[in-house]
Amino acid sequence: MFANRSVFAWCLYDTGHCAFATVVMAVVLPVYYQNVVAGGGSWALSSWGYASSVALLLSALLTPVVGTYVDGRPLKKKFLLAFAALGITASAALAFSGQGTWLYSLSCMVLGTVGLSVASVCYDALLTFVAPPGTMDRVSTLGYGVGYLGGGVLLALDMILIARFGEPGVKMSFLSVALWWSAAAAVLTAWVPEPPAANNAPSGLRQTLRALAHSWTELKQYPEALRFMVSFWLYNDGIGTIVRMAAVFGAGLGISQNHLVGAMLATQFVGVPFALVFARLAEKSGSKRAVMIALAWYTIVAVGAMFITQDWHFWLMAVAVGMVQGGSQAISRSIYASMLPAGRSGHFFGLYNVSSKFAGIVGPALCGFVAQATGSLRLAVGVIALNFIAGMAILAGVDVDKGRARVAAQ
Repeated sequence: MFANRSVFAWCLYDTGHCAFATVVMAVVLPVYYQNVVAGGGSWALSSWGYASSVALLLSALLTPVVGTYVDGRPLKKKFLLAFAALGITASAALAFSGQGTWLYSLSCMVLGTVGLSVASVCYDALLTFVAPPGTMDRVSTLGYGVGYLGGGVLLALDMILIARFGEPGVKMSFLSVALWWSAAAAVLTAWVPEPPAANNAPSGLRQTLRALAHSWTELKQYPEALRFMVSFWLYNDGIGTIVRMAAVFGAGLGISQNHLVGAMLATQFVGVPFALVFARLAEKSGSKRAVMIALAWYTIVAVGAMFITQDWHFWLMAVAVGMVQGGSQAISRSIYASMLPAGRSGHFFGLYNVSSKFAGIVGPALCGFVAQATGSLRLAVGVIALNFIAGMAILAGVDVDKGRARVAAQ
């Protein structure tokens, strides 16, 4: 598969996204924010949850506009790199955070998340042009697998810096993300070709917004894809909430920083082989069944998290998440792409991302509200199981083969 250097470069770029998602969003910054910046307590979890919701709201407003604008234009790489630069800059700026700088630190997190999210819609839109015919599930899963591996390697290196230098090592880890992401973006720039322009691209912002408004009606022509997106809207909110809140949750329960970072590192490395396992499972048993299995597993994890009392319990939860995280998201991406025309990938992935971002507003905010209202971190995490149950209920009614047949017949 990696004999195709465009596929290799596309997959490698995901290491940049994963570096930010892992070090900044999921592990190092949440623990640093909980223990140093915000000073601990339920306020740390609540403020982190609210800021995460703001970040996803901004992302939800921008991703469909950018996705629709670049659709049919030879601008996917340019916009990807522009918003990646925003994320890279925000990550580097976190090196200046410290005790009491909660507003500054959260602002950097919000801007970095927006950069990551908008760059992702352009990155996802390249999948249908990069993947050879019949390999979309495999290439999508490889992207996640390589991303987890790269993000895990960087997190391991950052753990060494933190163990050796303490708080200065934390700040160096934020700079390492900026460098890592920049290198991955440079390879994509060099080796992934820009898809050709189309004749029906909107000519300006006004036409882009009109096209976006029309897009929901247009998506009704692909009812299975629309139904799948509603399911994804629900369960991806649960996945994203676990990623964003796990480290803050663990720190709030008194799990030590070494155990928190080590367990989240285990998530990354467990995710690599299991992403490939899910690709194989999707080929043998079907993509939809693979996602259903992952969601049932996530439900068990969310409920089980309420009963964490020991360090090893947190490790067990982290490993359990790693077993399904990359595979479920990768197969979801390829299922959606396979039920829609390739020439409209940017357009429809804008909708895909906006649906997930608006859903993602709910989970972190709900966790923050429950934690603030009840003072119970356990209850705040347990409610996430409802997302997976609702997502499975809708996904059960999606006919993936019918959706793919409709696109093939066009």
